[in-house]
Amino acid sequence: MRVQSIDVLRGVAILGILFMNIYYHGSLVTGYGVLTPKPFTDSAIEVINSIFFDGRFRTLFCLLFGAGLAIQYQSCQRKNISAKVFLSTRLNWLIIFGLLHGVFIFGGDILLMYGLCALTIINSLTLPLKKLYKKSIKFLSIGIVLTLALTLLIVFFAEDAPMMRGSAEYQEMHKLWFSGYGYQVLLQGGVAFGLILLSPLFIYWQIAGLMMLGAFLYRVGFFKKGFSHRQLITVSVSALTLTCLETIFISTTAISGEVASVVSSISAIFVALLYAHIVIALLKNKTTFISLLSAPGKIAFSLYIFQSIAMAILLRFWHQDFHLTAQRIDYVVIALIFTLIQIALAHWYLRYFTQGPLEYIWRKAYRSSLNKKMHQPQKLDNANIR
Repeated sequence: MRVQSIDVLRGVAILGILFMNIYYHGSLVTGYGVLTPKPFTDSAIEVINSIFFDGRFRTLFCLLFGAGLAIQYQSCQRKNISAKVFLSTRLNWLIIFGLLHGVFIFGGDILLMYGLCALTIINSLTLPLKKLYKKSIKFLSIGIVLTLALTLLIVFFAEDAPMMRGSAEYQEMHKLWFSGYGYQVLLQGGVAFGLILLSPLFIYWQIAGLMMLGAFLYRVGFFKKGFSHRQLITVSVSALTLTCLETIFISTTAISGEVASVVSSISAIFVALLYAHIVIALLKNKTTFISLLSAPGKIAFSLYIFQSIAMAILLRFWHQDFHLTAQRIDYVVIALIFTLIQIALAHWYLRYFTQGPLEYIWRKAYRSSLNKKMHQPQKLDNANIR
């Protein structure tokens, strides 16, 4: 059973992620090198990113992932299939896809961590609503504390400052990154395994907490009705207050984009919830334009990998010197154009097929594994669980 608001929100999230990832699709090691003097458009886009984009869409996507787990769990129960076996098999294959994506295509992959974190919360999906909510808040609180601690360590001890475009360090890192695909794969592999090892120190708690919160929101019917008026005021005030504080902190502190992203992950929780409510309200009011994003949401997995492949071809292999002169507005224009391409492509594709190409491969892979594990091929074929 598909929920339209979840499809639309997934479309919003997958398209929005590109606007932050694009700076790293070209060069994972340098990201966006700061220009001197800094163009006005760079400063304006940085403020817009910190308020509306940074961390917001990753957080939204994580909430939706948790809601998807809850949907699949309930579907397994209706079909009398072991939900734990089904979900763990499905997630194991997602981990494989994420590892391949992170090592060989884009080192900023999120699928690997999503799969690993989701494996640890499968049993929590059966918790009563009150306990599930409390556990999600507990995990998010731990994540926030660790995030703040990590940020303070970096700011006060590592002296992490934005990398200047014209510096010798930037030039050397740029040259080394583009020295060969083998070096890129080696570095991306190190990033992937380093993230796995270090995730319990910071990112695991927030991802797992958001997934459990997403599952809770689905079970209480949030994706159909949104927040109550009182809840909306609380979430809006929290989003506004935290965003203002973080924007001031980021604008007055010499920190890199990576640290800014860590800081923004806190307010992102409330902003993502606010985005979700707005989309749900628009759908309830039958606003036509927002429903156009349901198509990208239905093939989000394929579009996510497609983004990485297309940006790798454009920014890593075809136009390597782009990063030496480009301003932020140039990256934004590319992201906007590619967003329109993805929307059009998703609508065209779904006229002829019912699921994305990678969704189809993923489904075939985990169903084959399930059939071998459960020795019930006929039952699985008829279950129609997506």
